Amino acid sequence: MRAVLLAGLLFGLGLAHAQPRPLVMAIDSATEMPMALVQDNQVVGGMNHALGRVLAQRMGHELRYIAVPRKRVLEALERGDADFVCTYLPAWLPGPLQWSQAFFRQQDVLVTRAEVPAPRRLQDLRGQRIGTVLGFVYVELERALEAEFLRDDAPNALANLRKLAAGRLDHAVVEGRLLSHVLAQTQPALKLHPRLPVSSLLTQCALGPKAAVSLAELNQAIDVARRDGSLQALYARYD
Repeated sequence: MRAVLLAGLLFGLGLAHAQPRPLVMAIDSATEMPMALVQDNQVVGGMNHALGRVLAQRMGHELRYIAVPRKRVLEALERGDADFVCTYLPAWLPGPLQWSQAFFRQQDVLVTRAEVPAPRRLQDLRGQRIGTVLGFVYVELERALEAEFLRDDAPNALANLRKLAAGRLDHAVVEGRLLSHVLAQTQPALKLHPRLPVSSLLTQCALGPKAAVSLAELNQAIDVARRDGSLQALYARYD
């Protein structure tokens, strides 16, 4: 009898000290640096990688990453293959998700080759091809250009910058951090007009319906990361 009681006690203690299961963060496999470094379908670095780790730690979990094609991100969340995703907006990923507070700064800019006249405002681009990323939503450009918004979709922003360099495209919209990262590494330098702002956003994280944490826990982790300087340190490292 004592042996049974002791075994039960030890089992209970084991459960009490069991670690919560690792969270899984989904990252679009086409994401480029500095937002994510994906090698052999493994997420090994970048801003999203660091952001996920910061938030998971503040929720008391280890973290794993899965790289999935953009069109399968929602499916991964719905099926429970991933718990959460970050740096999105609800309009970009409609589905049965729980959205965190808006907190993560991102800016889209329009760049134009130096060999052609620079647009002064977005409306100057009516009827002109603009390099865009397949599957991305550009609300501000749709609003400014309406039916004369001519998308030229590529798999990613880097492909559009290559088109600019080759003279196959005059304009492209790109995330500001990615542009700075590419320009810092490109020799000879890509000759562009000054950036034209398109949008300045505060993006969010989203939990899947089978996530192992609650929305309250996620929002609390974001608040803590703001207060303890982790988010600011992340911006300082990658901006």
